[in-house]
Amino acid sequence: MKKTKKVAMLAALSMGALFAGCSSPDPVIACGREWNPAVGYVADTGSVFRMADELIIQLRYGTGFDFNTLKFAFYEGTLARKGEQLWEHDFRVTDKMEAFTLEARSRRGGYATAREMTKLKAPGTVVVEVSSEKGLIAAKQLTIVNE
Repeated sequence: MKKTKKVAMLAALSMGALFAGCSSPDPVIACGREWNPAVGYVADTGSVFRMADELIIQLRYGTGFDFNTLKFAFYEGTLARKGEQLWEHDFRVTDKMEAFTLEARSRRGGYATAREMTKLKAPGTVVVEVSSEKGLIAAKQLTIVNE
């Protein structure tokens, strides 16, 4: 009896480890000033940016996208209290992509600044929401300061 319990326990632990290895990570919105296209990842530098800082936003999904369209939406306010929508845009994605990078060009050259990316007129807080036809994927609050 003890030997069968040990075998059953070992089998259960093995199956648990197998399924834990197959799980996909939670989607993450990474925001930063630096993006290396060769590696394909944005250096996540936090959630506070100056108006003049370059801003690049990336959704890291973990596995291939299981939908066709991503929607990025920017709102004034906080995660707890979303305000007016600043802008939104839909993007096509494929199941071969694990991440999607939202980077725009500034009118003056280089990447878009936090002011240009968020379309804020004055410093404040912004909520970035990423959704698909399946619903909300991830959201992140950014603070845009003047200094």
